[in-house]
Amino acid sequence: MELKTYIESGIIESYVLGLISDVEAEEFQLMRKLYPELDTEVEVVERRIEKAAFDEAVLPPVQIKERVLQSFRWEAGGGGFAGEVPPNYTFINIQPKDNDQIMVHKYWRIFFIFIVLLAKILLFFSIFYFLKYAQIKDQRTGFNIQHHSIQHVEPHASTENIFLS
Repeated sequence: MELKTYIESGIIESYVLGLISDVEAEEFQLMRKLYPELDTEVEVVERRIEKAAFDEAVLPPVQIKERVLQSFRWEAGGGGFAGEVPPNYTFINIQPKDNDQIMVHKYWRIFFIFIVLLAKILLFFSIFYFLKYAQIKDQRTGFNIQHHSIQHVEPHASTENIFLS
């Protein structure tokens, strides 16, 4: 009964398709040694999957088949079709194989340069006006201190003038 539930668990299909982990594969190999019936089940599953693959196969279009066969004929040195001479040309790959460079259109470069320059100009003006604001604030604070000190000094001076006269 244990063997039947083990077979119905789907482990054989997973094993045949290569979907099980290493631990499960070791366990399955141990079970195959203990139960030789599993070998026949593995063969049955392999045949069933192979039959399903061939029965449900989708044939490629005729053009693709001809191109593939033609490439095999060229590799064998027989040329393309019967009596056809392969063309005499050299293929030059324009695109690099490893795409470690990013291609940018020249208008995007100009736009990026414009944005960077605009950012620098705005940064310059923001610092300039910040310093000007700080300078005006310091002048105003100094003016207020002088104004308050003058106001405090003048009342005393006027009272002294009253007492002196």
